[in-house]
Amino acid sequence: MPPLWEYMDDQAISEKGKNSKKKRFKLTRQLVRLALNDGWTQKEIAETCRTQQSVVSAWSKGQAFGAEAQLLPLLDIYGHKLRRNSARVYWSIDSETQVKTFYRVEGKVVLSQAFFDLQRDPRGKLIKKTPCLKLVIHHQGSDNFRVITQVRMTFNSTNNILDCSLEDAIWSSQVLDVLTMAKLLEFVDLYAQENLQKYPSDANTLPFLLRQSLINHGFTVADVVEYPAVW
Repeated sequence: MPPLWEYMDDQAISEKGKNSKKKRFKLTRQLVRLALNDGWTQKEIAETCRTQQSVVSAWSKGQAFGAEAQLLPLLDIYGHKLRRNSARVYWSIDSETQVKTFYRVEGKVVLSQAFFDLQRDPRGKLIKKTPCLKLVIHHQGSDNFRVITQVRMTFNSTNNILDCSLEDAIWSSQVLDVLTMAKLLEFVDLYAQENLQKYPSDANTLPFLLRQSLINHGFTVADVVEYPAVW
C-alpha cells in the first residue's frame, strides 16, 4: 500500500507529530462517498474511524472535513481510487510521422497556466486572444512534481490552429521528469526567461504565479519570506 502522502490533497507533508493528526483531509466527502457506494453504512464508517454517526453524516454532505489520521482506515482501502480520479490524459503527435502518443499523469494539478498571443489593431485594441503555450504542474506526492509543457496544435498543411470543444485536446504535450520543489522553481524561472520572450507580461508574472499557487495548495516555499500572524 502506498504511503499516506499519496492521498493527501494539497497539504504540506513536512508537518509532524501532534499537528499532523489534526490536519483536515480536503477529499473527505469523496472518500466517504466511495465507502458508502461500496456498501458501508454510516454507522460502520463511524465505528471504523472512531467517531459518531452524526459526524460521518456531515462528512458525506461536505459539511466538515475529517482528520487525515482519523480517515486512515478508509484511505488504506479507497485511497488508490482518489489518486486515479486526480489523473489527467495528455497526448502528442509527431510532426513528421504523425504517430500519436498518449500519456496519463497522476497527481493533483497545482498550476495550469496558458500563455496567449494578444493580437491588436494599429490603435492597440485587442482583436484576438489565442492560447499558444501552456504549462501544467502535477504534485505526485512527497517532494515530487511533474511538469507538462504544451504547445498549441496546428494543421501541417495550413498552419491553422486546432480547435476542439474539449480544451485538453488542442495541446501537444511533453511530459518531463520528476522534479523536487527546489528544481521546479529553478525550471519555471528559466522557462519564463527562455520560452516566454514573446509574452513579456507572462514571463514576468509566472514566477509569482507558481509560488502563489504552491502556497495556496498548502506547501512551504523556501524562497518566500514569511510574516506569520500571532493570535
